[in-house]
Amino acid sequence: MTAATSPANQGGVRCFLALLPDAESLRALQRCREALEATSGGGARGVRWIDAHALHLTLRFFAAANPAQLGQLKPALPPLACALPAIGARRCAIWPNRVRPRLLTLELDAPPALLALARACEMLAHQAGFAPEPRSYRAHVTLARLRPGCPLATPPLPPTRLSFDTLALLASEPSAAGSRYRPLAHTPWPATARV
Repeated sequence: MTAATSPANQGGVRCFLALLPDAESLRALQRCREALEATSGGGARGVRWIDAHALHLTLRFFAAANPAQLGQLKPALPPLACALPAIGARRCAIWPNRVRPRLLTLELDAPPALLALARACEMLAHQAGFAPEPRSYRAHVTLARLRPGCPLATPPLPPTRLSFDTLALLASEPSAAGSRYRPLAHTPWPATARV
């Protein structure tokens, strides 16, 4: 997801709210990525794979957050923890399409609890002074970033379900190898909430 920013937000910390997969789901995502690499010739030109430990489910992207906004976002994480069941994986897909490939994603179901969490994150963004997100929420995990003409075969079947055990506010920092994510704040999912 992307978000428009006001001039006051320019020059701040590029960050977003995300759910982090638990250890079992992280292993499943790693196996999915390895299968995709195998079908596309490993390190195919034009495919930049996301590091396994950077895989996440984005809830709300904030673009550039200033110090005051970060001060509002960080303490808001624990109250957002809610009952969230394991989420079904639908398919691997190329976004926006194969003609203009930009992302290789794992599309996920969006159960009511996840949609409610996304709405709560949107409300938090509004309260912190961010512009509204104009697009509908699409639950997904980005597996790779793509360039035009990259040779990708038909993606294999994804893992059936994923569980998430941490809600995190992550800073996105550019590097030669792609974006790196640095935790700014996080809260574990209550054991009773991972149903």
